[in-house]
Amino acid sequence: MNKVLSSLMGVVDSIISFLPNIIGALIFLLIAWIIAVIVKKIIVKGLGALGFEEWLQKKGLVDAGKGKSESEGIIQTFGKLAYFLVFLLFLPSVFDSLNMQSVSKPIKGMMSSILNFSPKIIVAVIILVLGIFIAKVLGTLVKNILGSLNVSRFNKYVNFGENKDSIDIPTATGWVITALIGLFFTVQALNTVNLSVLNKIGEAIIGYLPLVISAVIILALGLIGGNLISKLINKSTGNAMLAEIVKYLVIIVSVFMTLDQLNFAQSIVNVAFLLILGAVAVAFAIAFGIGGKSFAEKQLSKFSDKIDSDKKQ
Repeated sequence: MNKVLSSLMGVVDSIISFLPNIIGALIFLLIAWIIAVIVKKIIVKGLGALGFEEWLQKKGLVDAGKGKSESEGIIQTFGKLAYFLVFLLFLPSVFDSLNMQSVSKPIKGMMSSILNFSPKIIVAVIILVLGIFIAKVLGTLVKNILGSLNVSRFNKYVNFGENKDSIDIPTATGWVITALIGLFFTVQALNTVNLSVLNKIGEAIIGYLPLVISAVIILALGLIGGNLISKLINKSTGNAMLAEIVKYLVIIVSVFMTLDQLNFAQSIVNVAFLLILGAVAVAFAIAFGIGGKSFAEKQLSKFSDKIDSDKKQ
């Protein structure tokens, strides 16, 4: 009986001695909850005051019909993320209070890694946002300058088909400038994070960029050259059909040269080009043979008559 009582007393003593740990953990949880609620409200109210809802609707990131409800949902999501992050920060202290170091130690390690890595992420985000802003400003500036110089009058040389204004030179040039500058800043942001995988991606992008630029130049020259040659042939011969055929042939050749420059399945591209070229040649030969049959008969008849007349003489 004494042994049972002593065991019970030991259990009670253990519980009583552990009560301060439980109280400490509860206090940490209470503090975490208070701070989490405050942080959540600050983020939700702050984003609302900054016009985050209107910005989401303006950028088309939320459905216009459900604009307000969807944007409010996104803001609430940010608030909840902050809420849980605050709790995550307090978890090691809670587990330490409960003498559960085996649980708190991995969480501390994870939090330490996140805190050490977060400055790089913040700097990368700043670089990316700043780069996108600069890219948009310069792209818009180039577009406006070209527009003021009335470069759009040359649109007819880079368009084909029924829609002669499908490609606007100032707009396209501004977009290319924006994309290139934004790409450079994106690569720099990836390098700032200093992860080997992201660094390799950045190096690959920069290494491939010259090929993209040269491919764009080739394609642009093909479009311009095709349209110029087409107009020249149409003006000199008056044969609109021949002019269109030559134009599209030049464009097709430039497209295949562009794909080859991009190292895009070169063997397939080369085979496809030869097949298309052969098909065009065969089609032209057949069309000329059928269409020029009467012409050939007349010429052969004239040649035969000439031979007969020479024999009689």
